[in-house]
Order: sequence, then structure tokens, then C-alpha cells
Amino acid sequence: MLTTTPTPTSISSSARTRRGAAAALAVAATIGLLGAGCSSDEETTATEDPTTTVAEDTDTTAAMDTTAGWASAEVGDLKITEARTGEPSGPNSGLFFTITNDGTEDDTFVAGATKVSPEVQIHETVTDGDTTSMQQLSDGIEVPAGETVTLEPGGLHVMLMEVEQTEAGETIPVTLTFQKAGDVELDVPVVSPAELGGEPMGDMGDMEGEGDMEGEGDMGADSTMADEG
Repeated sequence: MLTTTPTPTSISSSARTRRGAAAALAVAATIGLLGAGCSSDEETTATEDPTTTVAEDTDTTAAMDTTAGWASAEVGDLKITEARTGEPSGPNSGLFFTITNDGTEDDTFVAGATKVSPEVQIHETVTDGDTTSMQQLSDGIEVPAGETVTLEPGGLHVMLMEVEQTEAGETIPVTLTFQKAGDVELDVPVVSPAELGGEPMGDMGDMEGEGDMEGEGDMGADSTMADEG
């Protein structure tokens, strides 16, 4: 009786076919995974850019005015520009800046604070004949809507009382408070008297040597001088 046995060649060919198909599927799967990985990387990169833009925009609310070397900031509808303080020649020092109200409502500058001074006062300079005095404005300085108010030597200003000794080229942290807009923080540069603008700072030095203020340099005596004038 004749018996026919399958040849090893046919079995081997069938196995190679199955292995080839499996390998092809594996390669296709690998390519798909690699493609998915590249797509994920591209999406991640795209979502990183908006975050960077937001951070840069946030930093622009308070910055140094590089053209003048003075500080500027914004809070609400208010713009604070040209902020600077004088290098102190005595226990007190002036702080000066410009406030522009771009809003439709009036606001009021009510207070200032800095770690280099235990007391910060808002003052106006008053001239009556030959007498010049500085009076504290306990109600602050009104900033009408659509207008600009300038604080400068010889006029409205902020007085840093018993200020720590600082030198031109340094900066001091200052917080300004407005009745409606709230607080805004600036790093205010210390400049020489010649760079302050407004009336010469020598006028303020002369006042510190007059009357009850002689030897004290205490601008808290403003009210006494005003009464005498």
C-alpha cells in the first residue's frame, strides 16, 4: 500500500508566510505609534507659546522707564509715570511722579508706603509773600477723570519722613494707594537733586533751616509754619 507524506518544504513555506504577515503587522503598528508620538510633541509645543505671552504681558504693568531712568506703572485707569525720589540730604526726602486718569471717574491718591521710611505724608507747597510752607494733605490728592496731576519739587509731592540714607543709582520699593483703583507697587530710582526737575531742591533745603524746623529737618512741623505765616 502506497502512503503519501507531506513534504517538509510545503510546511516550511506556510510557516514563512505566516511569519512574514506577522512581521508586516508589527512594522505597521510601530510606524503608527511613532506617528502618534510626533503628533503629541507638536501639540505640546503649540500650547506652550500662549503661556509665555501671558507672562510677558503681566510684567508690563510696572516697569522702569528706560528713556528717563524713572519708574512707571498702571493700576485700573490710572497711569503713573516719571516716578523718582531725591537723594536725601537730611532726614526727609521727596517722592515725585505724574498721575494720568484715562477713566471716566475721578479718583484720589490717598497714601504711600515704603520700607525705607516709617511715615509717608502727602504735601502741597504753599507760598504766601516771602513765606513758603509745606502743608500735609490728609485727604489726599484728587485726580479728576481725563486729567493729569503732577507731583514735583516746589508743588504737590510725597514726603518720606526719617528716610534711610540712600544714594543715587539705587531703587526703593514704593506702594501708592488710590481710593478706587487700589494699590500699585513700583521700584523707584533714587536720583541726584539736579535730576528731580521742578523747582530746585535747594529751596527745600532752605526751608529746613527756617524757624522751628532749624536743626530738625522735620517736615511734620509744616502746620506750625503755616500758622505763623
